[in-house]
Amino acid sequence: MWCIHMQIRIERLGIPTVAIITTPFRRDAKAAAEIYKMPRVRMVALPHPIADVDEKTIPAKLEAAYEDIVRGLTSPLTTEEQETGVIKATPRPRVVMEGTLWQVQKSFVDMAMSDGLPVIPPTEDRVKEMLKGTSHSPDEVIGRMDPEKWEVTVEKVAINGVMAGCLPEHMPVLLAAAEAMTEPSLDTESDAGSTNSFAYWGFVNGPYAGEIGMNCGINALGTGNCANATIGRAIRLFLINLGGSNPSNRNVSSQGNPLKYGFSFSENEAESPWQPFHVDKGYKPEESTITLFKTWGFRSTPLSGKGLGLDNMVWTARNMDSAIGFNPWRGLVILLDPLLAKQIAEQGMSKKDVQEFMWLSLQRSIEEWRNSFIYTVDVRHNLYPRWYQYLAPEVMIPKYNRPEAISIVVVGGQTNPYFMIFDAASPMLGVTKSIDKWR
Repeated sequence: MWCIHMQIRIERLGIPTVAIITTPFRRDAKAAAEIYKMPRVRMVALPHPIADVDEKTIPAKLEAAYEDIVRGLTSPLTTEEQETGVIKATPRPRVVMEGTLWQVQKSFVDMAMSDGLPVIPPTEDRVKEMLKGTSHSPDEVIGRMDPEKWEVTVEKVAINGVMAGCLPEHMPVLLAAAEAMTEPSLDTESDAGSTNSFAYWGFVNGPYAGEIGMNCGINALGTGNCANATIGRAIRLFLINLGGSNPSNRNVSSQGNPLKYGFSFSENEAESPWQPFHVDKGYKPEESTITLFKTWGFRSTPLSGKGLGLDNMVWTARNMDSAIGFNPWRGLVILLDPLLAKQIAEQGMSKKDVQEFMWLSLQRSIEEWRNSFIYTVDVRHNLYPRWYQYLAPEVMIPKYNRPEAISIVVVGGQTNPYFMIFDAASPMLGVTKSIDKWR
């Protein structure tokens, strides 16, 4: 929670502060204060909501809290608030419970350590077997995962891999995914529990995808493949159990998102007319990688038969267009069925050509921009240069800050020239990590 982060930075400068939050965020604010090592900072909670409501109602809410705010800024610190020292985590026993399969399921749900679906109990024997999938030591530290900044080890990844239903040969992919999720640029600190309901997903490139039998063809983003399904699920379990983002803590998604259950797939490199995604990122074709993206949602091909192709992609992307403001850290991920990718390539277009075509096609006029509901957000957050407001109505401006903000991945079974378009929240190019490193 950024307001608590900023409050503590100001407090450390010796300036008294009070965080003004709203009632649903009390627990999240308290957890954030503990993370930033100042658990007793002062807060005042206003009745929710205060955004997107009649502005005439807001002064009354503030006036009702005025005395609490002044008291928080001026009253002396209590004995409890003056305490110093080290906050120690309560150690958990290595074996958290014993019982029947259904007792185990209920226990994991009650402890908020599950996505709600049945888990494979991570017994000592199963975890030991999972660890055979990597040469790395169980106690090797991969990094710290937000939002709780917990330490992530190889063994902890193995435990969650078992719970998700993964196999030992999936371990290098799981470890690379966990490494990606400890990257600050993926911003699991605020977005994993955002009211916006972000989802995290990934895809694999290179020969290792074939070695573990990942699906890159028919129904690659759907059901039926063990590696695709369980690796995708593990991404969410990592956030819950290694990062601390669950509905009881640091997750205030207003409606949730079905994509949060997680999914993964591999790129169909054999049928793609272009070089693979990871080669675009600087890796060699014989290397294996996983790339993670963060997204709100997606749209798929709205039509079949005549009308497919680039024009249809532009139409679909434009219909997603108003939902995301201009931002140098946001973009799109376009998943092309190999059939459509080949049709486009036969027109002499490279992957870069497709990126530039989409970037140019998604420009809009100043008049369109001013009339869109996202305009005030763009202006308020300085997402466009301020002088854009003074341009003539007919001037065209970009939706994304450069063509490379639009990523192209080839996947599918060539039953129809379809596509899917996902938004790519910060970082727009995703985070790519080596799988071979973790063998």
